[in-house]
Amino acid sequence: MFCFGPVLNKFALLVVAWGLALTISAGLHWWGLQRPEPLQSSWTLALLLVFSPPALVAAWLLATSLQIATGETRESGDCDQETH
Repeated sequence: MFCFGPVLNKFALLVVAWGLALTISAGLHWWGLQRPEPLQSSWTLALLLVFSPPALVAAWLLATSLQIATGETRESGDCDQETH
């Protein structure tokens, strides 16, 4: 993504993430000033917003635990030499 060293990559990623968050926040603030009435949403959307993140995290954890149980990890098991 960026052509800098690893430290600057992390710094650039941090700046991009915070900049995006501040831009979205400012946009939502402006939108709220333009439309001051309360936002009405459906129950379906509310339940989707509440329960989809935990469901996605649970699916990810289940998938990774199944990979570990079947031995499909990134660890190499054929290395005889230990490093200290």
